[in-house]
Amino acid sequence: MGVNLKFIQNINNHLLRNIKIDFTFLNTVNLSNMKKRLKLRKKLNRYDKFNSKFYEKVQNGFIKILKKNPKKYIKINSNLDINLNENIILNKINDLI
Repeated sequence: MGVNLKFIQNINNHLLRNIKIDFTFLNTVNLSNMKKRLKLRKKLNRYDKFNSKFYEKVQNGFIKILKKNPKKYIKINSNLDINLNENIILNKINDLI
Protein backbone atom coordinates (compact mmCIF):
# COMPACT_ATOMS: atom_id res chain seq x y z
CA MET A 1 0.00 0.00 0.00
CA GLY A 2 3.03 2.22 -0.38
CA VAL A 3 3.86 2.42 3.33
CA ASN A 4 7.45 3.47 3.98
CA LEU A 5 9.67 0.60 5.18
CA LYS A 6 11.22 2.78 7.92
CA PHE A 7 7.73 3.50 9.25
CA ILE A 8 6.96 -0.22 9.41
CA GLN A 9 10.27 -0.89 11.16
CA ASN A 10 9.55 1.82 13.73
CA ILE A 11 6.12 0.35 14.50
CA ASN A 12 7.64 -3.12 14.71
CA ASN A 13 10.35 -1.90 17.11
CA HIS A 14 7.75 -0.14 19.25
CA LEU A 15 5.51 -3.19 19.47
CA LEU A 16 8.28 -5.70 20.11
CA ARG A 17 10.21 -3.44 22.52
CA ASN A 18 13.13 -5.55 23.74
CA ILE A 19 12.14 -8.75 21.96
CA LYS A 20 14.73 -9.63 19.34
CA ILE A 21 13.74 -12.00 16.57
CA ASP A 22 16.58 -14.43 15.85
CA PHE A 23 15.17 -16.14 12.79
CA THR A 24 12.23 -15.87 10.40
CA PHE A 25 10.63 -18.32 8.00
CA LEU A 26 9.34 -16.49 4.92
CA ASN A 27 6.65 -18.48 3.15
CA THR A 28 6.13 -17.49 -0.48
CA VAL A 29 3.43 -18.62 -2.89
CA ASN A 30 2.75 -17.89 -6.54
CA LEU A 31 -0.36 -16.03 -7.64
CA SER A 32 -2.07 -19.09 -9.11
CA ASN A 33 -1.81 -21.12 -5.90
CA MET A 34 -2.78 -18.14 -3.78
CA LYS A 35 -6.03 -17.75 -5.75
CA LYS A 36 -6.78 -21.48 -5.48
CA ARG A 37 -6.29 -21.42 -1.72
CA LEU A 38 -8.46 -18.35 -1.26
CA LYS A 39 -11.28 -20.03 -3.17
CA LEU A 40 -11.13 -22.98 -0.76
CA ARG A 41 -11.64 -20.81 2.32
CA LYS A 42 -15.08 -20.83 3.87
CA LYS A 43 -14.81 -17.24 5.04
CA LEU A 44 -12.51 -14.49 3.78
CA ASN A 45 -10.99 -11.89 6.06
CA ARG A 46 -10.29 -8.32 5.00
CA TYR A 47 -6.74 -9.14 3.88
CA ASP A 48 -7.97 -11.96 1.67
CA LYS A 49 -9.98 -9.42 -0.29
CA PHE A 50 -7.00 -7.25 -1.34
CA ASN A 51 -6.00 -7.45 -4.99
CA SER A 52 -3.12 -9.62 -6.20
CA LYS A 53 -0.83 -6.60 -6.78
CA PHE A 54 -0.94 -5.93 -3.03
CA TYR A 55 0.21 -9.47 -2.22
CA GLU A 56 2.92 -9.30 -4.88
CA LYS A 57 4.27 -6.05 -3.42
CA VAL A 58 4.19 -7.39 0.15
CA GLN A 59 5.90 -10.62 -0.81
CA ASN A 60 8.57 -8.74 -2.79
CA GLY A 61 9.08 -6.42 0.17
CA PHE A 62 9.75 -9.35 2.48
CA ILE A 63 12.09 -10.93 -0.07
CA LYS A 64 13.99 -7.63 -0.20
CA ILE A 65 14.38 -7.71 3.60
CA LEU A 66 15.51 -11.36 3.42
CA LYS A 67 18.22 -10.50 0.87
CA LYS A 68 19.63 -7.80 3.16
CA ASN A 69 20.13 -10.29 5.98
CA PRO A 70 20.01 -13.84 4.59
CA LYS A 71 21.44 -15.45 7.74
CA LYS A 72 18.31 -14.52 9.69
CA TYR A 73 15.78 -15.77 7.14
CA ILE A 74 14.90 -18.82 5.13
CA LYS A 75 12.53 -18.65 2.17
CA ILE A 76 10.02 -21.49 2.08
CA ASN A 77 8.42 -22.20 -1.30
CA SER A 78 4.82 -22.80 -0.24
CA ASN A 79 3.96 -24.00 -3.74
CA LEU A 80 5.75 -27.25 -2.89
CA ASP A 81 4.39 -30.21 -0.96
CA ILE A 82 3.51 -29.35 2.63
CA ASN A 83 5.41 -32.38 3.95
CA LEU A 84 8.59 -31.26 2.21
CA ASN A 85 8.26 -27.80 3.71
CA GLU A 86 7.52 -29.24 7.12
CA ASN A 87 10.80 -31.18 6.95
CA ILE A 88 12.73 -28.08 5.83
CA ILE A 89 11.31 -26.06 8.73
CA LEU A 90 11.85 -28.76 11.35
CA ASN A 91 15.43 -29.36 10.17
CA LYS A 92 16.17 -25.64 10.37
CA ILE A 93 14.68 -25.42 13.85
CA ASN A 94 16.85 -28.35 14.94
CA ASP A 95 19.90 -26.57 13.50
CA LEU A 96 19.02 -23.40 15.38
CA ILE A 97 18.61 -25.10 18.74
